[in-house]
Amino acid sequence: MTRISTAQVALGALCLLTACGGGSPSAPAAVAGTPATPAASASPSPSPTPVPESTPTPNPAASPEINDNDAPVFRVSANVYYVDCDGQILEHSKGASEIPPGCRAHLDATAKDEDGVPTNPRYPVQWRFGNPGALDVRGSNPMGPIVTARFPHEQEIYVHVDGIDSNRFFVRFN
Repeated sequence: MTRISTAQVALGALCLLTACGGGSPSAPAAVAGTPATPAASASPSPSPTPVPESTPTPNPAASPEINDNDAPVFRVSANVYYVDCDGQILEHSKGASEIPPGCRAHLDATAKDEDGVPTNPRYPVQWRFGNPGALDVRGSNPMGPIVTARFPHEQEIYVHVDGIDSNRFFVRFN
């Protein structure tokens, strides 16, 4: 066999080993009587690094549901967060005092420390309703129950958190 044929056989064996996972590209195979020469490999061209777009940094508002503040509760505010009818949120329903028939009022309470920062209650939250038998109260968030009227009526509502009463508000369920 000629020297070129031997090199072609060695290169073919190297490609076969590499394709089957049996060899290492850094250790080329040698054929008896032929010095091992590394095969030319195509090096990938460097990818351009994307330039990050500058985005304005938002000023996030503290969320009453997610915080790590465990300071004592100093004050509590409560209101109708929003109203939904058949799964559709009524526009401008925050703080609503009139709830249409069959709609649900999503309530919200926010406990704050003496600096006005939302804080976590230490004890169970207690919602107080003027006529609890007139409401169906649901939801897993103790700071935001969902209420539906069983019949038309007016309701005084407030929440008691860690010994502090919130503001009282009135809602008419039509």
